[in-house]
Amino acid sequence: MEKISVLIVEDQLLIAQNLKAILMDHDFDVLETVVSGEDAIDLVNKTLPDLILMDIHLAGELDGIATAEKIRQKHDIPIIYLSDHTDSETVDRAKKTFPANYLSKPFRTGDLLRALEIAFVNAAKPAKTASTTKLKDRIFIRIDNQKSKMISYEDIIYLEADRAYSSVMTDEKEYKLSNNMRMISDQLNSSDFIKVSRKHIVNINRVTGIDGNMIKLGDKHEVQMSKSYRDDVMSCFNLIK
Repeated sequence: MEKISVLIVEDQLLIAQNLKAILMDHDFDVLETVVSGEDAIDLVNKTLPDLILMDIHLAGELDGIATAEKIRQKHDIPIIYLSDHTDSETVDRAKKTFPANYLSKPFRTGDLLRALEIAFVNAAKPAKTASTTKLKDRIFIRIDNQKSKMISYEDIIYLEADRAYSSVMTDEKEYKLSNNMRMISDQLNSSDFIKVSRKHIVNINRVTGIDGNMIKLGDKHEVQMSKSYRDDVMSCFNLIK
């Protein structure tokens, strides 16, 4: 099974080492441990972890909450806060960044593992959207500061996350956008678009075959499906054996 990748942002060395040991013992992939918000932002842009463990009080100019705010402007990555401060002001600030969870130090190993599991499972689920939309089968994509183009859903093959940006692949061309992939998916508001990995969302109507973990999208395109998403993906299709 594909390991869940985690970035640890913690400026207390012993706690960071303990967190890393716990996660590795339970088969998580610890990408790295960093001590500052600035380092965390840089590493997130390079590695796109599945989850982030974020201490609220960090070395450097940015605390954990300010760091989370900057990360969420570009990426839709679940963040679990760790803190030995549970005063109402800190908690209220943290809530505004919509964390996946908030654990008080010292925490128990079981609580940490459950928080990670819940955060990952919830992140894999489609976001709930409003019941009404202005456009149900097409969307405007901004080409530059002055121009936008109407794209039909049936012309969209897949979406791809690319660090701070994302791409919309169509029959005609690839559109590079400054929004994160989750934001675009929410705007599409269609069950035809399903997440197949942390980097890809595909239009199920464009799937022409599956070869192992490779999803074929016509003759020209294919994307790799993560094992953790495979069951959800396969449930979208009728399979005759």
